[in-house]
Amino acid sequence: MHPIQEKYKSQIEELAATANRLAELGFVTSQGGNLSLRADDDVVLITPTKVAKLAIRFEDICAVDKSGNVLYAREGRKPTGEWPFHVRIMNKRPDVKGIVHAHPPILTGFAIAGGDWMQRPFLPEPVIEVGPMVMVPYAEPLSDQLAENFDAVIEQSNGFLMENHGALMVSTEGVGRALEFMEMMEAAGKSMLVAQMLGNPKTIPMQDVKNLENVIRIRNMPMPGLPGAVGSLTDIFKE
Repeated sequence: MHPIQEKYKSQIEELAATANRLAELGFVTSQGGNLSLRADDDVVLITPTKVAKLAIRFEDICAVDKSGNVLYAREGRKPTGEWPFHVRIMNKRPDVKGIVHAHPPILTGFAIAGGDWMQRPFLPEPVIEVGPMVMVPYAEPLSDQLAENFDAVIEQSNGFLMENHGALMVSTEGVGRALEFMEMMEAAGKSMLVAQMLGNPKTIPMQDVKNLENVIRIRNMPMPGLPGAVGSLTDIFKE
């Protein structure tokens, strides 16, 4: 076993299991999507390229440093080609431990349609745990531009729609928690579609959004986004 595998065994197991679960949920197809987990200040564990998420095993997980240099990849494997935005987000958000990028059907539909529906406060739990699903402008997959497009928004939330691409979630608790956020927001997206079909979707009033900060304090939770960057929930949500 490689020293990195020995040192970060539990984190690698978490990452591989979360990749499998992502596929089981139908949030990725073929070899799409990618996940990463900050193992420590200098090591980021990341899923390999061209491997279906359901097929990923412990030995497939790769490791890179904060500049994207490969620290470990078994023969025949290399990190996902979208490693630049994983590493860039980790560097811009030192609080983030886990990242999940996938193509869940409902959220991806919103990413294709555009608009700000998923940036509005419709349900309490998504408001306090994830924040708004902020739209990241389209850029070619695998490009540096895609990574750079996160810079303007990465501090504002834990959830993002990638225009004409998919969705991305970050978590301060690990990659498994980031997947839970994606499940939460995919369900919220389904509810939003039903509300639109029924007509006249109603947001939570902004004063009540502000009052949800009491729940955050009672639960001893962080505000969505980079610690210290978001002063109030009303600063990041649209009416």
